[in-house]
Amino acid sequence: MNEAEYIPISDSDSDSSLSDDVRNDFKHSRKEVDNDWEQNKTTNTTIGEDSENCPICFEPWTSTGPHKLCCLRCGHLFGHSCVLRWIRSQGKQARCPQCNSRACVKDIRYIYTRNLRVLDTSERDRALADLAVERAARRKAEQDAAEHKAKYQLLQVELNQLRDEFHSVRAVSQILGRNPIPTKPATQASSLEQTQTSAYRGQYELMKSILLSNTGNCRVMASCDYLNALCVSQPSSNPIFRGFGIRKINTIDQRPLKYIHLHGQPIRDVSFHPDAQDGILISASLDKTLRLTSLLTDQVVQTYQCPSPVWSCCWASPNPHRLFAGCSNGTVQVFDIRVTSGPLITLSIPDNFSPVIGLQYVPQSDEHTLCPGGGLLVGQLSKITFMSEEPDTTISSNVPAVEAATEVVDNRSNISVTEGRVSPDLFRTNSNPPITPVLQSTPTYSSYGLPLEGSLVSLSLVPDSRHFLASYRPSHRLPRVRHVLAELLREEAPSSSEIPGDRLSYTCREVHNLWAGDRMKMLTRARLFKTSAADNTLLAVAGCENAGGVLVWRCDTGMRIQTIQPPDTTAENPLIDICPYSTTSPTIGFSDRPMLALLSERTLHLYRWTTADS
Repeated sequence: MNEAEYIPISDSDSDSSLSDDVRNDFKHSRKEVDNDWEQNKTTNTTIGEDSENCPICFEPWTSTGPHKLCCLRCGHLFGHSCVLRWIRSQGKQARCPQCNSRACVKDIRYIYTRNLRVLDTSERDRALADLAVERAARRKAEQDAAEHKAKYQLLQVELNQLRDEFHSVRAVSQILGRNPIPTKPATQASSLEQTQTSAYRGQYELMKSILLSNTGNCRVMASCDYLNALCVSQPSSNPIFRGFGIRKINTIDQRPLKYIHLHGQPIRDVSFHPDAQDGILISASLDKTLRLTSLLTDQVVQTYQCPSPVWSCCWASPNPHRLFAGCSNGTVQVFDIRVTSGPLITLSIPDNFSPVIGLQYVPQSDEHTLCPGGGLLVGQLSKITFMSEEPDTTISSNVPAVEAATEVVDNRSNISVTEGRVSPDLFRTNSNPPITPVLQSTPTYSSYGLPLEGSLVSLSLVPDSRHFLASYRPSHRLPRVRHVLAELLREEAPSSSEIPGDRLSYTCREVHNLWAGDRMKMLTRARLFKTSAADNTLLAVAGCENAGGVLVWRCDTGMRIQTIQPPDTTAENPLIDICPYSTTSPTIGFSDRPMLALLSERTLHLYRWTTADS
């Protein structure tokens, strides 16, 4: 305390009610303070700052007696007798000796403690603050290191890819240098060059954008080329009949047609049979149903109940009766449209119960030497599995139609429908019911996991070439969207079995890694398809939120040839489905000009391939 802070109290200010002992103690304290004042001024620590002394009399406060420890409303500590005398001496204008805030007698509060000592924690507080700063800097450094490590791994992958391409190009150039290609006639060479490059001389151009839903929630679409129809899933606009259905789009006039109500929950997948031209559309929904709808009558012709929400569906080509449904519990339901009671069999993926987001059927083909066998390609969120299909030996038996129907319900077997059949005897009035051959077994499936890793979002297949496109979301290891172009292969696995079929196994070979942006808001679907029926050239088209549209790649070289940016498409409103289609007319048949439909949550964009000659 300095001289300005020291306020002496005269004898006239003392309270007459105090005892003589207390008054003598106070006078004695004043004398000691007056004697030691000059000496204490030279020290760094003043008496008023002593945590064990009263700042008025500079004597230690006590736990009992008149000089008991107390405090005012402002929080400063004093001896009770000193602060009481201080307040009474100043009357209504009394203030705290320390902070000069207003004080009165009723503000005095006793503090019950044996020993009060103020601990200087400034160093500790400063150390804790420095520790927090260092921890934040360490976390930031770790994040930066992880980011740089991921970028380094990505650059390593790109470097290896470019190195492989360089080696392959150099090897081809060396072979061509040693063995020059004989020159061909000019007309033949020009026609060959035109055939090889005609698919890449143009680009996709926008024809029309069609607004389908103001509220969004459009999800998937499928094309029926022989009917010139494009079916797009969308929510119902009728407030009375809420739910989801499909909107038919005329691909020639490019105008929306009738809305067909189908499901109570969102539709996750739709599909037409690739070979049978019957106009039957299957739709998979989260309401645990699989429905078959005829576009010829715009009516639902069959409904199947599934044990869990259905995420995907596909047909078994060229079989016009069998179809598959992928469920959210990781199982695949196998149906026959001639059996209306339920699924024939249920397929399960070993040790994986994640939802089946994509199904692609691979038909048997002896022309494909690397993988002639057929089966089902099952895409789950964390795994891709090939279910090899092996048809069992079928046994035909002639039984009455009514008994055959009973066996279908009980055994859930396949039915072979003969030509020229008659109507079934529903009321059992015909004594001689027709004879129907019944197939008493179904195909068996064996699962083979493919060596692909990542968070799968889309699966697309070209059955003729056995090439498929698997799309993966960004991860910590690979922070960019990755589309893997792979080829399905069959190989012989080492086995001690003498049966040749037991030594067969299935795997895949990565052809190209197609890279997109570093973000994916929704589970968007990419598409792998041929440019035309007469051309074996493959194109891969996938959405890119960073580009605000879709990217188009050549699959033979892995080069990007175009970036399509439809109007009103942003990172917040990305394109979620892609569908190639073509149109047909009674005069010219199918058009050879590739067309492309791009779908966002609200709008459908129609594109066509144009060249300089067209």
